[in-house]
Amino acid sequence: MFATDQGGVRFGRSGVQIGRLGIGAGTQSNVDGERAFDGMLEAAWAHGIRHYDTAPLYLDGESERRLGRFARRHDRRELTVSTKVGRLANRPGATDLVAARRFDYTGSATRESVERSLERLGFDRVDIVYVHDIDSAMHGSGFEDALATVLDECLPALEQLRDAGVIGAIGVSSRQSEVCLRIAARHPVDGFMMAGSYTLLNHEPAERLLPFCLESGQSVVVASPFNTGILASGSAQSTYDYGRPDADVRRRVSAIVAVCAAHGVDISAAALAYPLRHPAVTSVVVGNRSAEEVRINVAAADRVIPAQFWTDLEDAGLIPAVAATGTSKESGRAL
Repeated sequence: MFATDQGGVRFGRSGVQIGRLGIGAGTQSNVDGERAFDGMLEAAWAHGIRHYDTAPLYLDGESERRLGRFARRHDRRELTVSTKVGRLANRPGATDLVAARRFDYTGSATRESVERSLERLGFDRVDIVYVHDIDSAMHGSGFEDALATVLDECLPALEQLRDAGVIGAIGVSSRQSEVCLRIAARHPVDGFMMAGSYTLLNHEPAERLLPFCLESGQSVVVASPFNTGILASGSAQSTYDYGRPDADVRRRVSAIVAVCAAHGVDISAAALAYPLRHPAVTSVVVGNRSAEEVRINVAAADRVIPAQFWTDLEDAGLIPAVAATGTSKESGRAL
């Protein structure tokens, strides 16, 4: 069972171990209050999951505080916790989402952000720190300036903190392969987190980034494998990356659902398994709003998917063929 097989896989070339299935502690996982959030975390723990991801952005640090209170009830040595730097809480009262976003990738802000995260978590060390949301879609015309600050200030500050033993590993959160490759050319980070970028519906990272990471020993963690809903339900009425799916997405989801039906495969199980078919992908991180959602997703992650299912998706042009899959031909289960 890959969901509860939490013995650990190394994150890049670091000594940090992460689980094949991780829990996202983002804003949506926190919207029902601390009691529901805590119950969700405890359910994940009960299922053997030890890999949790958070950020200062989520509820302006409250996600970290809640995760820290949960961690204090358990053995810290068993937990792998990742947080982020660079993205701040949105400007209050702003009606335009783009204008509401705030970022600070300077070295001083990076060091302060890690210090504040440690205080909120109640830790003296955090396992992984990602640079948060560095891509052109987030930054628009200011992207090149933001990237330059990441390269010249943020990542060197994180490297100093890693050398001092304050953090265990360094990652970058981006939706764009080209950005990850540009960063890797300057800084040999341990890995990348890609939210919704390598899924049953999105395959671009398989062209260059995943082969590069496989060769270089860097890990890829895929967050939002359901693309915010549509790959969990298969319904055209669900959201796709927080918005309404266009006609092409609806058409492809409908075709995937048909192949699922032919093989008796739940689309959510396929969505969780698909990224891990590529050996460069170390983990998938899923947001859950309740203990029940954890149970459903763990059950989906543990289902065996026949190899012919993937072949049929490839033959239909719905997913690309991947030469080095890391998948058992006998069972179709991600290794």
